[in-house]
Amino acid sequence: MKTKHFILSSILAFAGLAVLAPSIASAAPPHHPKKHKVCKWDARHHHRVCHWVR
Repeated sequence: MKTKHFILSSILAFAGLAVLAPSIASAAPPHHPKKHKVCKWDARHHHRVCHWVR
């Protein structure tokens, strides 16, 4: 009986989070300018090297 109660309460909790998630995301402060990945060929090590820049 406790297992059913636990499963039901967890389903209700996840449903509540799914409802609240969009409002939480919209209340978050705006992010920094979007970072993007820059890749270049490293001839010495013979592979691509990537890093994130703003």
